[in-house]
Amino acid sequence: MTRCQTTLALWVLPVTFTGLLLAMLLASLPLWQVFNLDPDYYYLLNGLRMVEGLAPTDLSHPGTPVQVIIAAVLRLMHPFADADAIVDAVLHDPEGHLLAATLALYPLVTAGLYLLGRAFLNCTGSLWPALLAQSSPFLSMIIPKFALHPKPEPLLVVAGALMAAAAIAAARSHPPRDRHAVALGIALGFGVALKMQFVALGLVPLLLLNRRQLLLVYPAAALASFLLFVAPALPSYPFFMEWWGRILTHSGAYGSGAAGVADAGIYPRAILKIFGSKLVFSATLATALAVLAGYWRLRRRGLWPADPLARLLAGLVLAQLATVALVAKQSAAHYLIPALMLTGPTLALLWMMTRPRSGAGKIHRRAWTAVSVLLVVLSIPAAWRQSAELAGWSRTRQNFDMGRFQACAKIFFDSASALSYALQRGDMNAQVRYSARLAGWMPADEYTWFTNDHFWWPNSLMQWNKKIALDTILARHPCVVFRGSQPWTLPPRLEAEHPGLAFDDQCQVGEETLYTRGVRCDGRPVQAP
Repeated sequence: MTRCQTTLALWVLPVTFTGLLLAMLLASLPLWQVFNLDPDYYYLLNGLRMVEGLAPTDLSHPGTPVQVIIAAVLRLMHPFADADAIVDAVLHDPEGHLLAATLALYPLVTAGLYLLGRAFLNCTGSLWPALLAQSSPFLSMIIPKFALHPKPEPLLVVAGALMAAAAIAAARSHPPRDRHAVALGIALGFGVALKMQFVALGLVPLLLLNRRQLLLVYPAAALASFLLFVAPALPSYPFFMEWWGRILTHSGAYGSGAAGVADAGIYPRAILKIFGSKLVFSATLATALAVLAGYWRLRRRGLWPADPLARLLAGLVLAQLATVALVAKQSAAHYLIPALMLTGPTLALLWMMTRPRSGAGKIHRRAWTAVSVLLVVLSIPAAWRQSAELAGWSRTRQNFDMGRFQACAKIFFDSASALSYALQRGDMNAQVRYSARLAGWMPADEYTWFTNDHFWWPNSLMQWNKKIALDTILARHPCVVFRGSQPWTLPPRLEAEHPGLAFDDQCQVGEETLYTRGVRCDGRPVQAP
């Protein structure tokens, strides 16, 4: 292939993946739907805080680089407006602004994946491992499902790609120079500023760098990078410290449960569940362990010369295992994305390490062709199913007309598909910065009930920045509709607020449940006895 053809080939998978993100995004709109709003609307309103010159207050990931990009997009969309006018424009059209901010992230994903492929091509001189390294986002639908949103996951794809690219460059240099350690540290700091689980990828260069680089240059660069990327949020870091303090000192998910690191009864099962549910990831990891075992055995016998790629492969394996160990405490599939982004680079290293030094080249090509075909066969139907699933969820919710309850109070409990609910949750994460404005023009018959205990908001019935009693709502309206996706959370709150309250009807809208009083699910009023 010519140099131009090779360059074009390196763009194929990044552009294809970005196209997949766009298709899945369009299939799942609007972003205020229940399966989208967390944390999309949190990030939008915290980005809006930054437009006003205020520090973001949602630091749970911490996610600061995404919020910075959102703030920049909001500012660029209104280049000659003052902050107050931008706030007004965003709150009146949150979906349009959030969609623009989301689309701004996609070119960064494309560029990150291209750089990853280029780094592997430069190291090996072959297109095969470069394409394998870029394949990670297609090997688990968890990655595009979450990377289509304006939250840390799309930039985690970038951070994972940069980490792997810097690592292969360091392995190629052998021994790595200080600039390689700095590049690795920058990638690590950037990733951790997006999501704390990325810290496990700090093990990637463990066996590549010399002692001075590992103990001084690399951590110094990582710390400086982290502080740089979270700098806009530093005034709010007491929120971050309190949140992560609870997580680290309690055995349950999200800082719940008894004091301790992890629940010994649940933790081992969670690890097994992760490996059992991620077959491509698990198979690749198992193969890498087998190849490393073979390498170290042959190395001791003098039958395999020292290979820096083996050291890098060992670092990738350690990082993936460490990620699983971290995530198992509060197991959620998208927390694995940093480790899942290493699947492609692991495959690329396996390709390089299994390449025969003489003879048997045809067998190697055929074997890896078969592997590639298998991955394509698995990926295309999975992508189609995921896109169809998102589109189906969206159609189900949009086909149900809440307008039939025009005369009723609408109480959205955790978690519901409604613009007012999404804005209310986002605003609570922005320290109720915009509730007073929203109350001025949002529907007066819509309320939010936080039926879960949560770090950022009280479990109470709210209308923007004010608590309200259920009895007050019942007195204001002839009927009431409750809508949410966690129906088990509602009865205890109802019993506390209004003992003995009975519903007249109940129906399902996808995964959301509707309870009604004074009206039927079809909108017909209930006749008083």
